[in-house]
Amino acid sequence: MTLAISPAHKLARLTGTLTFADAGAQNSRIRLYATTQPATGGDPGGGLLVEILLAKPCGEINASVLTLKQSEPSGDLILETGTALWARWINGRDEVVADGSVSDAAGTGDFKLSGTSGTVLYAGARALLGQCTLT
Repeated sequence: MTLAISPAHKLARLTGTLTFADAGAQNSRIRLYATTQPATGGDPGGGLLVEILLAKPCGEINASVLTLKQSEPSGDLILETGTALWARWINGRDEVVADGSVSDAAGTGDFKLSGTSGTVLYAGARALLGQCTLT
């Protein structure tokens, strides 16, 4: 049997996620890596390609969907060239919110980058977060 939660419970979970992600003095961030994804919260196994700074609050809940919002509309500076394979979302206290896969806008990744030609990032360019939602 699959547990079906009520709409009120779903909204409470999304509100809790948003509150946890925005906790702390810093903005919430999404860090993209080209390494093999470790267990949730594990050592990333290498340097990050880019850190995407989210707005504060880091998202908005509308129609029972939490949509993340990037702080800088022009994107964040890419530090290293590589193919983004996974991402870590951290809150303003540097605590892990979630780890997940990365894809372009046409893919099925948990975190989506704008564009439809893959996830290769080039140092010196800017990374734009595509539509990233939680339901």
